[in-house]
Amino acid sequence: MKFIGFENLRLTDRNRAGGDAVFELNGEKAKAEFSFYLQLNECLSIRLNRHDKKLSTAELEKFISDNRQELKKMVQPDVERLRRAKRKELYGVEEFNNPHKNLP
Repeated sequence: MKFIGFENLRLTDRNRAGGDAVFELNGEKAKAEFSFYLQLNECLSIRLNRHDKKLSTAELEKFISDNRQELKKMVQPDVERLRRAKRKELYGVEEFNNPHKNLP
C-alpha cells in the first residue's frame, strides 16, 4: 500500500475538513476518506471514514497513526487556502484584522 496524495479536500463544517486519501494497491488506485478536525488553520486530529473494500481498516488506521504529523503538515496549506476562499465567499474578504496575530 503506497500513499499517493489527497483529492477533493473540502471544508465539511466550521472546524472540520474532509478529503480522499489515494493509495496504490497492487497496481490499482484505492481511496479512503479522512476527516481532519481543525482549530483555526491547524489540524488537531485525523480520523478514518469510509474506504474502498480493497483497503484494510487496520492498515489505514496504522497508516494514520504512523504518519500523523506528516499528514497534518501536508493538509495545512490546503486548509488555509480553503478557509480564505470561504471567508471571501461569505464576507467578501480574505483576511480579518486579528489583533492577536502578531503576539509573541
